[in-house]
Amino acid sequence: MAVDPVGKSDGLFVVIDRRNVRGLKHWADELEKREIPALILIDEYMTDEYGEVVRDLSHRGFEIGGWYQEDPFWDKPYGFQYERMDRIRQKIQSSTDRSIRIFGSKYFAYDELTLGIADELGIEYITARGTAGAGSVVYKAEEYNTKIISVSNVPWKDKGSGSLCEYSLWCRNATPDDFREIIFQLSEETIILIAQTHLSGVKLHWWNVYQDVLNSNRFTWKPLEEFAVNPIVRPYAEIPVNTEVKYVTPQPRIPLEEEPDCPLIDQ
Repeated sequence: MAVDPVGKSDGLFVVIDRRNVRGLKHWADELEKREIPALILIDEYMTDEYGEVVRDLSHRGFEIGGWYQEDPFWDKPYGFQYERMDRIRQKIQSSTDRSIRIFGSKYFAYDELTLGIADELGIEYITARGTAGAGSVVYKAEEYNTKIISVSNVPWKDKGSGSLCEYSLWCRNATPDDFREIIFQLSEETIILIAQTHLSGVKLHWWNVYQDVLNSNRFTWKPLEEFAVNPIVRPYAEIPVNTEVKYVTPQPRIPLEEEPDCPLIDQ
């Protein structure tokens, strides 16, 4: 694959499964074909219903992380967070025979309890809502071993900011062309690009945006451990936190069921 080194950014490619096995397989096949090392975040639905798929993805070299998508962890009590993190961790590890290294909750929400529990469970990273604009930052609190990966965050008109992800733009009434324009205007040194199985994994116009991005060779995609190799170390109290979410109720331009599907997706 031809590479243009001018203006390239380091990137972490993340797939979030939204209980859509067709979209998950579609994304996995595409990323494997392109030899892109990707992180795939899944919840327990996928391990319960498609454990063999999860095992296959892990054995193909994808980093499988835990994802709790029912609620954000902000201000949830210790017992609530611990039970869900540990349960999902054990289910993924049972499917893959490998320890998980990263965990996230809805909106990439976390608090100090999340960080402490991840540390207790031996989870190396947790995800955080973006705190550095479109750039991504990795932090390490002095008090904990677990690192915090703050994802890329982009604004859209008057609808607040959200992760660099088709779903957050779709929720905020943006089109695939809007999403494409945002990505191609990026100039940050490091970014995290996120794709979701129920949208770009199966819907043609959103899928095509990612094809354009991956074909552009504007990013050098890194595996998780390389991407997070040099965290910013500071006391926990000095690590910024973003809790803004203005798209709790999605307001898409085109409803999901009206979006055209990717052709031949089951082949």
